[in-house]
This record gives sequence, structure tokens and C-alpha cells, in this order.
Amino acid sequence: MRQAVVSSRHKSYSVEAIVVRAADFGEADRLVTLLTPFKGLVRAVARGARKPKSRIGGSADLLRHVKASLHEGRSLDGLSQVQSLDSFRSIRSDLSRMSTALYICELAERFSVEGGPNPPLFDHLLKTLRTLDAEQYRPLFSRWFEVRLLHLNGFLPVIGACVDCGTPLEPRDHVFSTARGGLVCPECRATESDVLLPASLGAVKLLRHMARSDWDRVRPLQAGDDEVRQASRILREHLHFVLDRSVRSTAFMDEVTSFQDRVTGQV
Repeated sequence: MRQAVVSSRHKSYSVEAIVVRAADFGEADRLVTLLTPFKGLVRAVARGARKPKSRIGGSADLLRHVKASLHEGRSLDGLSQVQSLDSFRSIRSDLSRMSTALYICELAERFSVEGGPNPPLFDHLLKTLRTLDAEQYRPLFSRWFEVRLLHLNGFLPVIGACVDCGTPLEPRDHVFSTARGGLVCPECRATESDVLLPASLGAVKLLRHMARSDWDRVRPLQAGDDEVRQASRILREHLHFVLDRSVRSTAFMDEVTSFQDRVTGQV
């Protein structure tokens, strides 16, 4: 089993990690956020990483699967050595996949905390990036990642019964309550006044299928545009409510998707 290797004498440790955020720091350093399976988020400084002859500069960059050696600091840890395990080259060469990867990494970061072990989340992110790197971008991919991420962290919306009364829902169109976190039956719908989102039978089936399926079973689905649009809105509003903030990379991903749709429509 993977685990962080710690040296208490020198206050140093080694971790497997995914670089989910990177930014310039000072004149030549780089500030990185690492998502690890057993230490949660680790924020560290890679000294001199932006210098041309830096030995760790390339490996301490965004969207890298790495093995890192660090030493503890007062406020930020120091990144002393990095071994690149996967650079996800295909993702970097395709704008649609790149924007999606940035989005899912930000989501994974938002559901992580410093010092909080979460091996299933790390494994889900790593598997998702590997899959995205190995195949062409598909619109449902981001939605599947969202559903599985919510499930892993205990925030999956209630989509099998009425979120209020628990009554199993009939196979028909329903509505979704963001504030209540699930689908609402006609009787309970009439007693509340919060914002309700349309949830067609097709959108509900799509959400349920993604919640219980690996990507191999979701990939071949031929979902209609309206169904995907409704499921996307439900998941996006639910994530916003759970996180109590927007996901910044959403705008970039949406812009890239819109551009690709326009280009495809012209062919």
C-alpha cells in the first residue's frame, strides 16, 4: 500500500502526488499545491524551479503525477526533489482535454484539505487523468467525474427517491431542489418555495447510471442534448451549493467547449 515516507530526524518526507496548482513565487521559485493520498493537500515552494537549469522545474509543473521529496517549513514546505511519473502529454496537446483536466483538478482540490488522507479521491483523480490522456475528449466525461467525486465524498444528491419524504419516485419527469439536495416528489414540491430545476426522466436515468458505473459503462451512452444539459445544470448547481463557491476553471472549460462546438458545426 502506498504511504508517505517520513524522516522525523530531518523533518523530511516523500509522497506520491499530483500537482493540481502551480504559480510563480518570488523571482525564480514556484509555489505548488500537491494532492496526495495520505497527507491530503500539501503546499510547497520549489526553490529556483523557474531557472533555466533547474533540475526540478519541469517536473514541478501543473498536471504532473510525481514522487516528491519535501522538508517541513514554518508556513510552507520545501520541495527538494521531484521524480516525474506521468506528464499526461496527450492532455497538454489538446485544448479540450487540457481545460477539462484543469477543471477536475480544481474540483479535487476543493474536496481536499491539508493533512486529510483521502486515498479514494486521489485514485479517482489519477485514474481520470490517465483515461483523459488515453482517449479523445467526450462531453459526458466531466459529468461522470463530478458524480463519482460527489459519491466518494458523501455529497451525492438524492436521485432515487424524494429527498423530503423518501417516497420512491415514479418513472416520469421531476424537479431537483439544490437547497434540499435531491429530487422532489409532486406533493413535497407544492409545500416548498425554493428554486427548482427541471429533471426529465432521461436526465434522471443518466444521473443514476453515472452514479453506479465506471467510465467504461458510461462512455458508449448516446444521451440527448437536453438530457445532458439538464444533468449538467443539476450537477453544477449542486456542486456550487456544496462548495459554497464557484469553480473558477469552469468558465475556461465552457469557453473551450463552446468554441469546439462552433468549429464542429461549421464542418
